[in-house]
Amino acid sequence: MRMEIQTVNNHINNSLILPSLIPPESNHSLNSSITPHSRSNSPASSNSEIEKDFQDLDLTSSNNQTLGGDLNNCSKSNGSLSGASSSSANTSNIISNGNTPNTTAQVKKRISSSRTSTRKARRIKFYRNGDRFYSGITIPVSNERYRSFESLFEDITRLLEDNVKIPGAVRTIYTMCGKKVTSLEELEDGQSYVCSCNNENFKKVEYNTSSQPLSILALTNKANNRLSKMYRPLSPLKNGTALGSNGSPMLTKSIELDNIVFPRIVTLIRNGTKPRKIMRLLLNKRNSPTFDHVVQSITQVVKLDTGYVRKVFTLSGTPVLQLADFFGEDDIFFAYGTERVNNSDDFKLESDEHKAIQAIRKTLRTAGTAYQGPKPKMPTKSKNTKPVPIDPKLEDEESTLNNIGIDASELPAAIRENYVLGQIIGDGNFAIVVKIKERKSRLPYALKIIDKSKCQGKEHYIDAEVRVMKKLQHPHIISLLMEVDQPAIMYLVVDYVSGGDLFDAITRVTRFSEDQSRVMIRHLASALAYLHSMSIVHRDIKPENLLVELDDIGNVTQLKLADFGLACEVTEPLYAVCGTPTYVAPEILMETGYGLKIDVWAAGIILYILLCGFPPFVSPDNEQEPLFDAIISGVYEFPDPYWSDICDGVRDLIANMLQSDPDVRFTSEDILDHYWTMGESS
Repeated sequence: MRMEIQTVNNHINNSLILPSLIPPESNHSLNSSITPHSRSNSPASSNSEIEKDFQDLDLTSSNNQTLGGDLNNCSKSNGSLSGASSSSANTSNIISNGNTPNTTAQVKKRISSSRTSTRKARRIKFYRNGDRFYSGITIPVSNERYRSFESLFEDITRLLEDNVKIPGAVRTIYTMCGKKVTSLEELEDGQSYVCSCNNENFKKVEYNTSSQPLSILALTNKANNRLSKMYRPLSPLKNGTALGSNGSPMLTKSIELDNIVFPRIVTLIRNGTKPRKIMRLLLNKRNSPTFDHVVQSITQVVKLDTGYVRKVFTLSGTPVLQLADFFGEDDIFFAYGTERVNNSDDFKLESDEHKAIQAIRKTLRTAGTAYQGPKPKMPTKSKNTKPVPIDPKLEDEESTLNNIGIDASELPAAIRENYVLGQIIGDGNFAIVVKIKERKSRLPYALKIIDKSKCQGKEHYIDAEVRVMKKLQHPHIISLLMEVDQPAIMYLVVDYVSGGDLFDAITRVTRFSEDQSRVMIRHLASALAYLHSMSIVHRDIKPENLLVELDDIGNVTQLKLADFGLACEVTEPLYAVCGTPTYVAPEILMETGYGLKIDVWAAGIILYILLCGFPPFVSPDNEQEPLFDAIISGVYEFPDPYWSDICDGVRDLIANMLQSDPDVRFTSEDILDHYWTMGESS
């Protein structure tokens, strides 16, 4: 494949721009899926208030039995929702005094006649943005209960936290078509909506609308024993569910998910005519919090002719009965529907099936091979920055202004009055970077001076960088403190990082220890997880764009992500081919559309380089065509002697970050959840 590469000078950054290139719902236990907190000090968010508002719903509707159950048997206990209300409590008092209504209908009539239209709550169902497995929550919404969106957001956030992993607080509500809801009055009774955290964009997925409505925070649980967050019934999909004396599932103390679920890729064999279809699936804490969720994920991937996956077996034919079975030694599973298992031959692999599985594991098979020929080298630095001499005389502000060709009177007043200019620390094609100090605090910062006349036609990259950086506030991302936009020059005041960029650090050290590499990949993955939670892709992750702080002996203590000229929000697949050749993901080169996970691929390349000093995909004389062929093939090695002293854990992490198929490639959160990143041995 032959491709032309056009150089895009992103201010100081010469980034390369290439020309263009649900299933049926499983039976969830409502007790285990809804666990709102009871806050005695917050009347607007207490469970008793939710109960009260649910009683304000129209009990004469067709759902009145589901909602209220037997009104004469309603009761209320602390911390649980039983469907009882103050009205039903008053009814109990009347009954105890001998003034018993003749029928349940009279009770309903009493409640209905005492209710005004202003107290009638709307029954609204909410889904988690982008989660096609979560069955949703339904809560009563009334003007008396929620005075503003903020109070509704607070309640929804608290309810979601007990059921799914969310990246932050609920900030936006969308209709099922993606239209933003701006007022409580727009929420219609009986309708469903999507709630978004941290201002995420609406994600159009097939939400799990086939499930039974969860109007039923007031559950028909006669014992009124709502399960606490730490207890869950055995999954209904497991064979041999244990039942208690009253016929209900026995409670088992749940094991914390952090101790069971970890990111891993499993291989799935679809039941059918041999040779059977083989697929892969990424399991992690987001899509595998329960056994049911994993089975639903498998159903989505394998698409059985018989519909829903009902039975899962290991390669040896052992039934998979609990969540932990998916995270044990086995990573190959057979997926069955309602069809029977005929005999042990069903679990034997044919030659073609065996070859397909081995091909999937081709990367891991290269571990331990000996490298032939001279050691590969790092590519040349892509930023054409001129070396800047470190001279104490350049600390003089007047000398600095003379060197950059700017008169003191031309400096914006906001910068001239608040900062003192120091030495030049970077000089590129479009911009100059100067070290500055705040006059009051004497704290160091960096001033980026962008000459607009040198980047005509590429002004949108400057605008994109400023627009994205204004949204960001993270300890491992360079912060934008001030921007001053003038007709000829753009001034940006940003964080100052004393250790320079990671490329220069690699050049000095050649390779880093596992402990040092772990610190850097943690910081980078944390920054990416933050970006990706906001649906922002960086698109140019490379050592030149990572700035580091060093301690007295030269160890990296801090890493910060910089240069957001190519960053953009992802609302649909992107096709613009951009990046730097060594770090570009295969889906960019193949022009099949890409998203957030291209940043994970680039981070995997960087982690590989940190540990051995050269990239996994190389080509003679930095020729692009063979380099792109190697990237698309996805075949690389962990050659000795460069990898002989490096543990299997980090090799496993790299192998999962450098998956050619983005669907099974790790996410940025998976990097943080991996046992090697967390410092565990296995």
